[in-house]
Amino acid sequence: MLETHGDVCRLGYLRIVPCLLEDNSPKTFDFLAALLHDIVKGIGDRDLLVSKPIGLITSLVNARNYVTMAAELNFIDRKSQLLGTFGKLYLTTDSAIKFKKFVDGRESLNLIELITLNDAEKLFFLWALFIQDYPFIQMITNWALKKKKFRRQEAMIYAMEEAYPQALKKALPPSDIRRKEAEKFREKRLSIKDKIEWIKSSQYAKYRHIAPPRLEWLVDCGILKRSGRGKYEVNDQMIYDQQKILKLTTLRPKKIESYLFNDFIKGMARWYKQAGRTEVIKTMIQVYDRMSFHFGGEVNLTYLECMTSIVLLENGLIAEKQKIHDAFNSLALQFPDKIYVMPGGRNVNIAYINTEELEI
Repeated sequence: MLETHGDVCRLGYLRIVPCLLEDNSPKTFDFLAALLHDIVKGIGDRDLLVSKPIGLITSLVNARNYVTMAAELNFIDRKSQLLGTFGKLYLTTDSAIKFKKFVDGRESLNLIELITLNDAEKLFFLWALFIQDYPFIQMITNWALKKKKFRRQEAMIYAMEEAYPQALKKALPPSDIRRKEAEKFREKRLSIKDKIEWIKSSQYAKYRHIAPPRLEWLVDCGILKRSGRGKYEVNDQMIYDQQKILKLTTLRPKKIESYLFNDFIKGMARWYKQAGRTEVIKTMIQVYDRMSFHFGGEVNLTYLECMTSIVLLENGLIAEKQKIHDAFNSLALQFPDKIYVMPGGRNVNIAYINTEELEI
């Protein structure tokens, strides 16, 4: 993802975007921005918040920036202007039911509900961010956890002068001009002696747009908390095990799902009741039906297991991906003609469950 706009700080708004695309009709980014702005502009209870958060949608311009970010997170497929993979996955959650009602005008939400994530949503967005913003968000998260407390200015310098150039090295060829520019960020900043001149520079604007939103995303996901104007610290009340987050920051995207929904989620077990086999199976079938609708019948088995874990979490239950995988396999042995796995492209396993005839 890398490039962002400085006002896209609140992940909660992104839950609206897939709901606007559920009718499977292509929509331009400008049209989606107009819909998003129209939906949220009337919510005026900001005075109920202890402190006014940054990144609220107040204009068509920053609504458009949120739509662009939704595409960067693969909530929207840029080419087709339809739902992207993470947009489809979000629509399989219970959370999406509430937001679809909100979009349709059947349910009202206040500002706190609109921008605050529950635990399952935090896990979902952590997944999306660590896949789509690899390796930039991993490096910033790792640095923040080790620093414990820091100022935004300090984080901006680390993010743009160390993490950003390293991320570009992995994403771009050596000849790319952005990579060459990033390698000289520190030298250029140190050459500007006057503080006012630095703040007015185009380089500072780039720092401000790219780094601060990521700190706020980590706040929304419960890893950081704001501790004053321009100050952050590790959230000592987070539901995650800090050592497991540090481990997560070292993994490549292909390893993230397995770790996040197995070892990582175990660190949350003290807050939730363990799901029984029957609860796992019933939830998996429910999630399969939702995914089958949005993915056109081709349900990725790994995604099915991950989303089953998230929906269980929404209902106060916890189950690791391996436990869900074992439940799927046991059903496949019991009902081989009604539940099975087929090979798909790119080493993906496609799950098939005949939910109409399957009796549990």
